[in-house]
Amino acid sequence: MDKLKDFYNKRYLNGYRENLSGYEIARWVALEHFIKNILKREKIKNMLDYGCGNGLHVNLWKKLFPQADLNFCDISNIALESLITIYPEFKNKCFEIDQNREFKLDSYFDLILSIEVMEHVENLDNYLNDIFKLLKPGGFFIWTTPCANKFSIEHIYNVLTKQIETTNAGERRWKWEDPAHLRRLKSYEIKNKLKKIGFESIEFRFRAHFFSFVCTYVFSRLIRGPFRPLKKFNEQIMILD
Repeated sequence: MDKLKDFYNKRYLNGYRENLSGYEIARWVALEHFIKNILKREKIKNMLDYGCGNGLHVNLWKKLFPQADLNFCDISNIALESLITIYPEFKNKCFEIDQNREFKLDSYFDLILSIEVMEHVENLDNYLNDIFKLLKPGGFFIWTTPCANKFSIEHIYNVLTKQIETTNAGERRWKWEDPAHLRRLKSYEIKNKLKKIGFESIEFRFRAHFFSFVCTYVFSRLIRGPFRPLKKFNEQIMILD
């Protein structure tokens, strides 16, 4: 755990995810559209950004949930300190995660959001169990993560180029990805895990499977020389209640 915390503290000290990139802007727009059309936002009184980093999405949550009590947690104390520096009004709403222990807060949440976190956590079951326990009955869990579905353009490309590897934990990942990405799961694998934990209604939304990958491939060849893919191209957005 200390090694993982140190790893992310060093990343955040070096400017990790300080600004929205092209992909993150696209994800921001997708999340805003999705949440506006799915959630009854006026009923969200208490929400948690689980794995908030240095607050990349704080302004989106403030925009979407102006009346809600916003809370934030992350493994990196450096990231949380950065968030508080930028948004001092949340000084008492930031909590540090220790993955060696069950993460506990005194309150429970109508909504938990976790953006691009699942692929980074060491213990996926602990992560999902924590979120389930922190949700109020009938609460919503919205998360995004890179996709590994069999017939996605990324999966096909990585099969053809032999870029899929099996991790020590028996999971899959793409060889060229950010080394901090520990896994990619398929929809049915995610669904089975969530049902086992106790989530009852599971929905998937898929964003930019084909065009983002092709555009990134073309961009890489024209601008950057030999193909070196960017960090992530497609993702699943899930509503769980």
